[in-house]
Amino acid sequence: MLERFFKNKYAPRWIIFCFDLVLITTAFLFSFLLIRHLLLDLPGIVKFLPAVFINVAIYMICVFFFPIYKGIIRYSETNDIIRIIKFASLQFVLWLAIYSIDTNSLVTGFLPVPLLIINLFSVIFILVMFRLLIKEVYSKASQSKLPVMAKAIIYGAGEMGQVTKQILEQDVKNKTIVAGYIEDSSSKIGKNLGGLPIYNASSSRLPNLLKQKQITHLYIAIDKLSVDKKIAISDICSPLNIKINVIPHANEWRGGLFEKKQVKELNIEDLLERDEISLPYEMLQKTYQDSTILVTGAAGSIGSEICRQLSKFTFKKLVLLDQSESGLFDLEFELKKSNQKQLLRVEVASIRDLAKLKKVFSLHNPDFVFHAAAYKHVPLMETFSSEAVLTNIFGTKRVADLAIAYKVKKFVMVSTDKAVNPTNVMGTTKRISEIYIQSLSDRKDSETEFITTRFGNVLGSAGSVVRTFDKQIKAGGPITITHPDITRYFMTIPEASKLVLEAGKIGESGDILLFDMGKPVKILDLAKRMIQLAGLKPADIAIVQTGLRPGEKMYEELFKDSEEFAETYHPRILRAKKSANLNSEFNSLMQELQEAAQSHNNEIIPFILRKMVPEFNSAGVLNKTIDLVTKTV
Repeated sequence: MLERFFKNKYAPRWIIFCFDLVLITTAFLFSFLLIRHLLLDLPGIVKFLPAVFINVAIYMICVFFFPIYKGIIRYSETNDIIRIIKFASLQFVLWLAIYSIDTNSLVTGFLPVPLLIINLFSVIFILVMFRLLIKEVYSKASQSKLPVMAKAIIYGAGEMGQVTKQILEQDVKNKTIVAGYIEDSSSKIGKNLGGLPIYNASSSRLPNLLKQKQITHLYIAIDKLSVDKKIAISDICSPLNIKINVIPHANEWRGGLFEKKQVKELNIEDLLERDEISLPYEMLQKTYQDSTILVTGAAGSIGSEICRQLSKFTFKKLVLLDQSESGLFDLEFELKKSNQKQLLRVEVASIRDLAKLKKVFSLHNPDFVFHAAAYKHVPLMETFSSEAVLTNIFGTKRVADLAIAYKVKKFVMVSTDKAVNPTNVMGTTKRISEIYIQSLSDRKDSETEFITTRFGNVLGSAGSVVRTFDKQIKAGGPITITHPDITRYFMTIPEASKLVLEAGKIGESGDILLFDMGKPVKILDLAKRMIQLAGLKPADIAIVQTGLRPGEKMYEELFKDSEEFAETYHPRILRAKKSANLNSEFNSLMQELQEAAQSHNNEIIPFILRKMVPEFNSAGVLNKTIDLVTKTV
């Protein structure tokens, strides 16, 4: 019965208010009896009654300043005790004030000061004990009949760690026993916290300790734990089949506490081979305040995250443009749910449709354009090269030309590291887009600043290797990799999106901005880590090598040797100054390329791309050249 009562219900505040009033009155009566040596007589009680009513009035005044009845008793902690002490102290002070006013001693003459001192400590004691009793009863009642579901250890013996312990032990659905804490701080290691020991997180004996205590779950309760530490703890826990969970940042807690459903499992994004780059995000508010912003490719992974980041700001209007109507519908619903006051407009359109684009620009007249629409799948674009050209190059050209015509302040294009010394059609089309965008900064009739952002693979984006591996692991394998030595640079979707927004703030016309992305990650190591995070061992899932796909590189590059880089205000954001385009036939070849793409002549397109971007080094182009020479002979 108790378990059913305590499971999900909280006592109304008015009930706690009444309980506290009864307890405080009881403490006052106890103080009266104690000062009179537990002797009762009718005249004394009659004289004491007015003081009881005054004490009730004082209670009403005190709870106005320190509302002790508003807390959830089962979650009482140090802050609640402090509030009770302040409440009792104010009550004592008010009684002293009455003493100074009551010169005739009508009431206070019957109440010696020692009585008030006893009452002060009695109130503190009885209210604190009441809360501790309810907390203990709730804890016992809610878990008395539950079998032990997990045995946990908490990484972090700070405030977050203590709150984590509290939430785990009060979970009425899954009984969890917390065995202790692990810490990196030497000042905490070896001590006890709430009766639980604190162990050394860096000790070589930690794996044996976790095994001996039969730990099944580890909770990371530290706001900013370095990537190296996360990797180290993952390497320890994976062989022991210990599930690693991450407690949300304190800013995400609801009402000062997090719910257990907010806890997330450690994922591959947490194990990037570098710490995530943080940006002074607050400074962007001034840049985008009172502006109309157009995002192309808004339903995509990067485009949708750009919109989510923008939704945190105050803007005049946000225009979401994409040809995916279902993706736009979902995004609009999500953004409106998070902030109903912001003005959103959805435009279902293709960036290849010039007439529709003109209508969009004319209707909304954007101040900023974030151009994220593009075809990005490397092998598919090798086959459908005309589609890549029409979208990535000429779709971009249409949006950029309209940005000039409608006097957009800044145009920011999302590019890729595959545009550097490209070996595939997709990368080459993005490189040509970069060249064209940079060339627009030379136009004297342009009031628009054109900036390009370039970054590596985005974890979790559509087409990301992470999504592919995740599906393969869930299916029981095998995981397919093209080559055991292939490496890639990785960043998270929020990081990539923040770089795009930052480019709109600090970028100058003709710039290419990119992150210092640290060291590249071996795809084979990525696959093994994802297997571990799934609670499996590398031997449980087969890893099969399939060979490099058409147009695929072994190693990606972030910048060309000919590009000159300058520092920005952020030590990990680089700016590539505009380099001259040495191809004098570029503009005439653009016309030739457009004609070939419109006729879907996929045979000739790679040759034109090679003429426009001489560094384009594709085995496919070489093979087609050999075939043509052979046919001619």
